[in-house]
Parts: sequence; C-alpha cells; structure tokens
Amino acid sequence: MTSSRSRRNPSSLVGLVIAIVAIVFAASTDAHAGGRKRLVVLDFEGPKAEKFQEDVIKLLKKNHTVLSTEKWTAAAEELDAAKVTEKNVKKVAKKLKIDGVIEGKIEKRRDEYIIKIKLCGKDGDIVGKVDTKSESSKLEGTSLKDLKDELLPVVEALEGNRAGGKGDDEEETPKKKVEKVEPVKKKGGDEDEEEPAPKKSGFGGKKTDKKGSDAVDEEDAPRKKPTTKKKVSDEEDENPLPMKKKPTKVAKPDVAEEEGEGEGEDGEVKKPAKKKRAAKRGDDEEALEEGNDEAGDEPEEPNAAALSPGERAVDAVVGLSVMARRMAFTYSADLGSKPPGYKGVPAGGLLVDATLYPLAMSHKRSDLLKNLGLNLMVDKVVKISSQALINNVATKLETSTIRYSFGAVFRYPFNKTPTSPVIGASINFGGQSFTIAQNDVADIPNVSYTIIDPNLFFKYPVSDKFTFNLDAGLMLFTDTGQIQTPASYGAASVTGFEGEISGDYMVSKNLFARAAFRFETIGFKFTGKGMKATGRDADMEQDVFGARDSYLGGAVTLGYVY
Repeated sequence: MTSSRSRRNPSSLVGLVIAIVAIVFAASTDAHAGGRKRLVVLDFEGPKAEKFQEDVIKLLKKNHTVLSTEKWTAAAEELDAAKVTEKNVKKVAKKLKIDGVIEGKIEKRRDEYIIKIKLCGKDGDIVGKVDTKSESSKLEGTSLKDLKDELLPVVEALEGNRAGGKGDDEEETPKKKVEKVEPVKKKGGDEDEEEPAPKKSGFGGKKTDKKGSDAVDEEDAPRKKPTTKKKVSDEEDENPLPMKKKPTKVAKPDVAEEEGEGEGEDGEVKKPAKKKRAAKRGDDEEALEEGNDEAGDEPEEPNAAALSPGERAVDAVVGLSVMARRMAFTYSADLGSKPPGYKGVPAGGLLVDATLYPLAMSHKRSDLLKNLGLNLMVDKVVKISSQALINNVATKLETSTIRYSFGAVFRYPFNKTPTSPVIGASINFGGQSFTIAQNDVADIPNVSYTIIDPNLFFKYPVSDKFTFNLDAGLMLFTDTGQIQTPASYGAASVTGFEGEISGDYMVSKNLFARAAFRFETIGFKFTGKGMKATGRDADMEQDVFGARDSYLGGAVTLGYVY
C-alpha cells in the first residue's frame, strides 16, 4: 500500500505541474492581448515627414493597433475638434477609444534629420517625448534604437481608453472581432437568419407612344389666263365706254385691233387709244421688271458672297459685355499673413469691336491685298465696386476696369462662296487695367497690363445665316503695373493666354446678332525681390511664389457688315 501510494504521488504532482503551467501560459497570453494599445499617428511636419511617419507606424504595428489618420480627421471634423489641443484630443480619443496620440516634427540640420516625437495619452496630456536624429531619411541605427527604448515602454504603459458609450462599443466590436470571432458567432440562429438577404425582383413595364403625322393639303395654282384678262380688264375699267366690247376683244387683243378698223367709228377711234394706254402701261411694267432683274437678281449672288466672312469690307459690333475676375496667390503653407486674392462677381459693360478691310470696299478686287485689315476694340465696365475688410469692417472700394486693343489683321478665305471657311491671323497692341481704390489698405495689388497679342482665328459659315467663330491668342506683356513694383510682389515672369468662342446670326442682309464667350488667364512667377513676396512674416525668405489673374465673360452684340 505504501509503495502504491508513493507511485501515485509523482503522477499527481506531474498533473498539478502541467495544470499550473497551462494556467500561467493562459494568464500571460491574456495579459499580452490586454496590453495591445490603440494608437493614431498624426501627420508629421517637416522635410521627409511622410517617410519618417511610415517608419514609426511600422514600428508600432508590431505590437499595437494603429488607426489611420483619415479616420481621426473624420472624427475630429464631426466633433468640431480639428485643432490639436488637449481638450480636442480627449474628445476624439474618447469617441474612437484611442489610448495614445503621437505627433512628430522633423528638422534638417546640415546632413542630419532631427526627429522630435511627442506622445499624448487618452486625456490629451503629454506623457512622453523622444528627441533623436538620423543621418538618412528613415529610422535606422541610433534613431530606431532610441524609439524602441524610450517610446515603446511609454506606449505599453498607457492607460487603456475602453470606457465609452454603447454606440462606440458597437462600432469597435465588428472592426476588431469580425476576422477572429466570426467563426464563434455562427452558433447563433438569429445571425444565420440575418445573413441571407431576401431577394427581390422587380418588373418594369415600358409604355410606347405612337405618333401620327398630319397630312398637309396642297393648294392649286391660279390660272394664268384669267390673270392676264384681269389685267386688261382693270385697264378698261378706267374708261366706261370700252366695257361694251370687253367680251369680244379681250381674248385676242391683237386680232381685235386689226379687225376693229372695219367695225365702226367706236372701234376705230377707241381701239388705238386703248392700245396706246395699254402699251404704255405694259412697257413701263416690263421695263420695271427688267430693271429689278438687273438691280436685284443678277447682283444677288455677288452681294451674298461679298458680305460673307471672307469678302466683307466692314465687320463691326456694338453691345453689352459681362466680365468676372478671379485672382489667387500661391504661398507657403505656414504663412501667417496670407495674400487675400480677389473674387469678383460678373459686372456689365459696353463693347465696341470693328474690323475694316479698306481695299475690299469696292468688292471688285480679287488679290490678297484686299484681305489686309485694321481692328479696333474697346471694352469698358460701366459700374463695378469691390469689398474688403478694413479694420474688421466690410468696406466698399471704388473700382474701374477697361481693356482695349488695335492692330493689323490678315484673312484667307478658302473660296469666294458665302459659306467658304476663313482662317486668319492678327497682331494687336493694347492694354488692360483693374484699379481698386485704397488697394494698399486692402492688400490687393492693382494691375495695368501693356500687351502685345498675336492671335489666330477661324470662321466657319455653317449656312447663309449662321457663322461659327473661334479665336485664340498668346498674351505678351511689356508692363504689368503696380503688382511688380519692389514695394509689392516684385519682378516676375508673366505669361498669358486668351480665347473666344462666338456665333453670328444674320437677321438681315447687313445686320447680324453675335453671342460670345471669352476667357483669359495671366500667370505670375515671382522671383522673390518684392516686399510682399518676402516680408509677410518675420523672416525675409520668399513666402509668396506666384499668382494667377483670370477673367471670364461674354458679350451680346448687334453687328453690321458691308
């Protein structure tokens, strides 16, 4: 018995040891799982910031859960807590159950990157800082070791942020447990019923409409003989006496004149009188009809071609225009005093635009010299005002704007028909200004452009009534005004483009209506020699790099051609 008992004790001790080891292993596993923290790494600042941020995230993901920055930003906007403050961090961390928030700033000194990491707890207070450096644009060597030794222990010591509302728990449960706990959930019958969605099928009917066509009645043409008889009878109505002989002498007037000599005195005396009057009236009408043919019918085709876009001598329009201006600057993201720019509303004006081809005035020349012309354009905004904040008060500022140009034009029609397409080119010299009163106080620069504008155009007569026009030009600047003075944004390279699309509709032989849409855009690239490009903050480094000055508008005008 004693020996048998001594044999049982070792076996029971082995079982006890195995049970204790299992319990300890399970406890350590649970402790490790419970120590996994939920973190977010906000966008780092400075050179190569994205690369260092990625390396920090990789380091943390080995033992912890790292939420995306986009999810943090979305929650912060929803809670109106976009600015990173202690109070806002606490609000967003509570919603997302975040245990720690990591911020980073990178600075470059000579050949080294200074890395400054800050760790905030769930309440927004700073619980740890790590300052290290790296000789390359990634975590390695000393910098990686410093983060492992100084950052990771503080992260593991963070207090968990699992207290929250039921809604938060419901949001977190599927996100963390869908992958690993989903097999356990299959035991529930209710969940099995929820997975398959009921299938619905819908059927739609189509309705067909039948259209019928109405018949159009045709009218018969009037007879010619009754018309001629009526003509003669109208003449006879002027004298009451010939009415008696109307039935016998209207059908064949020529025969009646010859036979009337033997019929009597009435026929002999009154027939020659009627013949003279009829002949006189008929001759006048025929001469008038022939004159109309010579003056209208025969020149009609030449006149139509002579007034076409490729042959006309005068093309002038006058009417209403509309224009809206936009001006924006490019500058450093951390610049405190940002250029305000300009955003205007459409303003109405008056437009006059005329092109004259002096050698085409006779419409008889066929050489290329008749296609040389002159152009003049003036577009003046009638009334416009600007508004700016001056001493935190919205103030209206008097504003004026005008553009003008004049230059030489050459066109080349592909043919001489009224629907012949036309290509051409022009070179214009002009100006454009946009002036605002008290612009220095409003911090809005005035512009006064002096422009040389080479331009290409294309005119396509779709029909005798409608013509499509397309213009495009390059804007070359010899001056831009105040914006490039040393007291403003200084010297810059300036480029500009403009274009116009329009359509002409002939309302009569010489008059047409035109609707046009036009745009122009002017770009500045500052060299950093102006006070407003470098002196908007404490240092004298360039902070404003460029500007874009754009104009959108159109016009509705009435035109004249000759």
